[in-house]
Amino acid sequence: MTEPRRHLLLVPLLAALAACASDPPPDCVPSEEEWSASIATLVDEHCGTCHGETPEFGAPFSLLDYDANVRGREGDRHVDRMVHMLAEGLMPPTGAAQPALSDRDRMAAWASCGTVRVEDPVGLDANRPVFVSPSSPPTGLTELDLTADNLVIGPDETDRYVELDFADLVEEDVFIRRFDVVLDDTRVVHHFTLRRGDPASPGGFQYLYAWAPGTGPFEFPDGGVRLTPTDTLRLQIHYNNGAGYDDVSDSSGVKLYVTPPEGPEYVMVDPGPGAAGFSIPPRSESTEELGCEVQQEVQVLATMPHMHEIGTGFELDLVRDGDTTNLLRLNAWDFETQLFYDLPIDLVPGDELIVRCDFENVSSGTVSAGPRTEDEMCYAFTYVTPPMANFCSPGPVGELVYTPGECVLSPLAEVPVLTGTVTGDAPTFDAGGVIPEGAWTASRLVVVSDMPDLVRIATFTAAGQLQQEGDQTIGDGSFHIIAPIGDLREGAQFDLSWAGTLDAAGVLTASCGGVGDEATFGTVDGVPAMRLPLPSDGMSMTGNNVFWVFYEG
Repeated sequence: MTEPRRHLLLVPLLAALAACASDPPPDCVPSEEEWSASIATLVDEHCGTCHGETPEFGAPFSLLDYDANVRGREGDRHVDRMVHMLAEGLMPPTGAAQPALSDRDRMAAWASCGTVRVEDPVGLDANRPVFVSPSSPPTGLTELDLTADNLVIGPDETDRYVELDFADLVEEDVFIRRFDVVLDDTRVVHHFTLRRGDPASPGGFQYLYAWAPGTGPFEFPDGGVRLTPTDTLRLQIHYNNGAGYDDVSDSSGVKLYVTPPEGPEYVMVDPGPGAAGFSIPPRSESTEELGCEVQQEVQVLATMPHMHEIGTGFELDLVRDGDTTNLLRLNAWDFETQLFYDLPIDLVPGDELIVRCDFENVSSGTVSAGPRTEDEMCYAFTYVTPPMANFCSPGPVGELVYTPGECVLSPLAEVPVLTGTVTGDAPTFDAGGVIPEGAWTASRLVVVSDMPDLVRIATFTAAGQLQQEGDQTIGDGSFHIIAPIGDLREGAQFDLSWAGTLDAAGVLTASCGGVGDEATFGTVDGVPAMRLPLPSDGMSMTGNNVFWVFYEG
């Protein structure tokens, strides 16, 4: 997933314009006496992290100098911009500690000479506390630094994303107990994320940690996330040289604290719509939601909502025994809201989770779900234990109805319903593999897809049988899909039945029914198998999706 390029709240350059003799005196000159008595302390406390004596994290100027704040033409001064940012809740950025309402009102009133008052809460409004980790890491853990290497950022680069991949980090499995930040040149580092996945698989990266100014580390009370010798971690750093520094060489990044795999193992899962299957029409407001039924008992630790530029609100609800309880609500959204929220709750089979994202598209074009900057997303990245990646299904699993096909003259008595697993790695038929004589039931369903974000939100089931009698290949199959996309929301099933002969390539010439032109048969490691590209009729899914059905006697 690529992080969105958003308008940079820290960057609107306010040139300190010297007042011209022809300019009228400003109507508002904030009190220097009040500044010295109290306002300077409040500004330092709430704005000094970025706008301190030495501006950091992309801030273009300091806000701690009274004369610099009031210098210039009215409307262009630092204090004028301060009023707007405070009143609209745009500063401090989401993720940083927020001023009390009284402090925000006091600073805005001072900067506007009493004409602007902040009387209602502004900015992000969450009904759950942020997940807070200890300020210091546990002792005795191994440290792994994933950082840039003296990366040069030019004076004109205010929106640069850098991606760095790290592989071969460990020689044996470990648990990541704590994620922490490594800050080098804080003048230009705006935010970054850490993900895990396969660099060759589009959309295949999974979020592990995110940081923006004010965001702290994330530490599991015990246990952690497994890191294996084959994992690749991708660090994405967003740089913002808003002040135009010409001497930037940065080595910021993430520090991992790892320990032998002991205690509960966590996995980050997402029960939401993710990045597939929805779109927001131009000049419209819309809501996208997905419900999933809990299949296995898990404990939730924390959750992190994620959307892109046009998100406006977020909700996570729990439905248990017919009663709905809100677990998390964000009444506003900003991309800097890369925060984990404390959510200790036990989920049991039969519970339903509903993820809901609100969007407002003010542009003249449709915004679709997807991994690009200009696309949208609706995630609820949630840490759960034990590590059940598919603990919550977007629909009931057992809706497939299987009836032996017309071409199967001697059907087997018991044919099980299978739940498919999804992978990006396609099996390979044995060279010259011939299906031996016999009768088999379908025993395993594998969905091979180049759209992992799409199939992640779908449930695939199948049932069927295969018989080989002399040169005749006979069989049937019923395939069922549930996904929050078009007609698939209620589930869709297609049925096949066939009899005929196979050529040397495993392609069927049917004398009864059929399987289409692209289906092939053979063996994989000696096991009878069928390869079946997903039919497009009635299956409103995109990408390349192929069913592999394996059979056993």
